[in-house]
Amino acid sequence: MRSLVDVADADAGAIVMVLISGASILAVVWFAWLAWKRSGRRVRVAVVEALRVGLVTAAIILLWQPETTYRVDSDRKGDVVVLIDRTGSMQTADVQIEREAVARNQIADSIVNDPAWEQLDHRFEKVDVAVAEADDGGSDLGGALDRAAERHQSAVAFVLVSDGDFNRGPSPAQAAAELAARRGGRARVHTVPLGSPDRLPDIELVSADVPTFGVVGKPVRIPLTIRNWYDQMRDVSVQLREDGSQVDSQQVTIDRGGRFDGAFVWQSEQPGTFAISVETPVQDSETNRENNQLTKTIEIREEKLRVLIVEAEPRWEYRYLRNALLRDPGIDVSCLLFHPQLPGVGGGGEDYLASWPADPAELASYDVIFLGDVGVVEGQLTVQQCAQMRGLVEQQAVGLVLMPGMRGRQASLVSSDLGDLFPVLLDASAPQGVGNSAPGAFALTGPGRRSLLTTLDDDPQSNWAVWESLPGFYWHAAVTRAKAGSEVLAVHAESSNQYGRVPLLVTRPAGAGKVLFMGSDAAWRWRMGVEDKYHYRFWGQVIRWMAYQRNMAVGQTMRLSYRPDQPQLGETVTLRASVMTSNGAPSQADVATVELVSPAGGSESVKLERQDSQWGVFVAQTQVDQSGVYTATLRHPSEASTVTARIAVGGRAGEQLGRPARWDIMREVARVGRGQTFTSNQIPKLVDRLNRLPPDPSTTRRIQWWNHPAVLSAMIAGLTLFWIARKWAGAV
Repeated sequence: MRSLVDVADADAGAIVMVLISGASILAVVWFAWLAWKRSGRRVRVAVVEALRVGLVTAAIILLWQPETTYRVDSDRKGDVVVLIDRTGSMQTADVQIEREAVARNQIADSIVNDPAWEQLDHRFEKVDVAVAEADDGGSDLGGALDRAAERHQSAVAFVLVSDGDFNRGPSPAQAAAELAARRGGRARVHTVPLGSPDRLPDIELVSADVPTFGVVGKPVRIPLTIRNWYDQMRDVSVQLREDGSQVDSQQVTIDRGGRFDGAFVWQSEQPGTFAISVETPVQDSETNRENNQLTKTIEIREEKLRVLIVEAEPRWEYRYLRNALLRDPGIDVSCLLFHPQLPGVGGGGEDYLASWPADPAELASYDVIFLGDVGVVEGQLTVQQCAQMRGLVEQQAVGLVLMPGMRGRQASLVSSDLGDLFPVLLDASAPQGVGNSAPGAFALTGPGRRSLLTTLDDDPQSNWAVWESLPGFYWHAAVTRAKAGSEVLAVHAESSNQYGRVPLLVTRPAGAGKVLFMGSDAAWRWRMGVEDKYHYRFWGQVIRWMAYQRNMAVGQTMRLSYRPDQPQLGETVTLRASVMTSNGAPSQADVATVELVSPAGGSESVKLERQDSQWGVFVAQTQVDQSGVYTATLRHPSEASTVTARIAVGGRAGEQLGRPARWDIMREVARVGRGQTFTSNQIPKLVDRLNRLPPDPSTTRRIQWWNHPAVLSAMIAGLTLFWIARKWAGAV
């Protein structure tokens, strides 16, 4: 608000300008009268002076910037855009009318054809717009609002008739807020939510996580989740099928509204590609019979994983781990032993290395590296080798297992390039760890109970009991806390500090690879009375979990991997290629090409940009918009070789039936869109609300005379006439 001083100053300025203008006009009139009088009061001179006075007066008036305004009433009709949701979820029959369940899309049709629309004011025109489901099953309500707003610029209101369920694009609430802000509040968004906000009776197979590939003769764990949407307890049969034939089944009881988390264990003795299905029989009165089965493909291979164990003294954990891995035909083990009492590096066996691998390609061939109680000290690791290992983990997806020991040598790694990869902060005041006279025990955390790494029994209920029964340990590494971004799988059952229980089993992603920290060196004690049952199962799972990403597709000189390893429909997938030349050097090409073939047969060429020249790493991102198996073929940028990966994309096509209507989203759309929410029987009320909208504001037109072309032309003509009149009247 302007202050009184500002108003007074403006008024005083206007008065001064009026006085100056008036004085100027009077002065011109005075001089004109004197000129006419000096001329002997000639008529011609009087004409000339009158022109002069008129031109000067007109010029002074134009300096005041005069203008004229007038209004033109608009007779253009405003659009009332009614958006009708036609996606898959609208087929759900959960609208109760006279004790009968009617589908949502039928109610939407009755809304569109409601006779109340005929009472819409003549100023408005109703426009129906169908929100169709995309070919891939995508439902984008937010995008539909955006497109309708762009197409109907004269719209005075938008009415969204929907159940609020969407699986693509931005939130419709965000689109409604942007629409209202863009139109300055002139066009508002009203909503008519349809459907029941409560879930209908249904047994839903939520997920079945089948890995992309497995190894011949090795068990594959397939976790699954089932939800019971009935209002009473249900007995559910779950079946596992291999290429259509049943191979296993479970009978489970799920409480009302509850869920069951379980798993199947399956293995194949033959290589090949198998279709694995998990399904539950359709029960009576189920509203959705399309969410009882999930089928995915898995490739079973014959392959060897390469493991490098680096240690100093051959402590018990090292000995039992090495012997267990040597007995596994699917693992090729190499050991590097920096024993201080031996004259040279190595232990004398065929699996021992005489020195650290000098060839980068040879080092990069290892899938997992175990670092025991070694560090950057004389006769062991060097700073350059630590930097090399970090590059292997981050760029080549090599897994790194950190197993500190009582000598405390791993503390020296913290200041090297490997320090950033540690998932925990070590206690610098106790580098040699903590010893106890009484045995300690592992306690699984919430993530640990769900993790594949800590599965020592296939039954989730029994698994926790197995961990509680494991023999204890008498030493553990001194750890302050886990770093941000790490996942703690197990903690010390009793020892704690200011940050809580001491973390002992911790994982963390590092670039393309993974790091695991094992804070106790007594896992070998788990063999007591059961031999390798738990000890090797644990380490075997760790190795295969770490090697999984980099072994998705392997050739002679190339590797192709992708994340996430089980992408869902519409998700963005990161493709990562490691490309070497035939002589072992990393490829220096600028791009590598992946030919991506969709389940429907469509082909797309994806260019991977070089990310790291030292390791020949190329990366790109693409979106998968079809469920099924994609084929990704990586072509060597300079040599005639290819490697192919299969990407199994999960997710059911289209929106699913039976899900509750999202009334919360519909109410939020109306709130941020500055509109109202109406029920399906309130269409007359909605029409009445629209009819009470004020008329469109009249269009105001303004003529600025001070710069109007006609006025400027008249001034030029007047000056021309004045010059001619002077000649006509003679010298004045």
